[in-house]
Amino acid sequence: MIEVIWATPLYEFLRQCNASPLTKDILDCGAGGSWPPLSLFYQYGYKTYGIEIAENPLADSQKFCTEKNMPLDIIRGDMRRIPFASKSFSFVYSYNAIFFMTKPDIAASMKEITRILKPNGLCYVNFLSVDDAESWEPFCENAARDLLKSEGFAHFEDNEADVYFEDFEVVRKEKRLIDKSWEGKILKQAEIEYIARKT
Repeated sequence: MIEVIWATPLYEFLRQCNASPLTKDILDCGAGGSWPPLSLFYQYGYKTYGIEIAENPLADSQKFCTEKNMPLDIIRGDMRRIPFASKSFSFVYSYNAIFFMTKPDIAASMKEITRILKPNGLCYVNFLSVDDAESWEPFCENAARDLLKSEGFAHFEDNEADVYFEDFEVVRKEKRLIDKSWEGKILKQAEIEYIARKT
């Protein structure tokens, strides 16, 4: 039985990946947590890999893998220096992970994502919008920000992140305004999502 994951935008990315003729291998950049979204792709037959910089989320994801008997292959790693060879993956994504970085580090990470993707490979990345209310930042893991030396989340104008996709065909770009219920509060989030194919 396929288990439903909480990271709903990745279902559209999965649909796009399933339509691709490339081999089913995928990397999650920022793969930690107690319910890793990478599990969705595993359940659909993908060879999965993940990197996570922060110790506690990495431990949580490895515990999930053991308990669910899902060998997702999540290791300690930094998306600014992805520990895989160029053109290694058909599909790469970073969901809610690039938020923690400074803009120079985001630029470095996007170069790395471009480097490790195969030609015609697909990536999904979401960025926080300047319209984000920042009401949910206090609930996020401080360890990642401490490791990345960032003071807070990076926010983008509507077309500011387009520069990272010069070597891509943008398949889908969407700005989403979201109200989330979290620990008894309503958190307001605004993000800009990209699905793009490397040319």
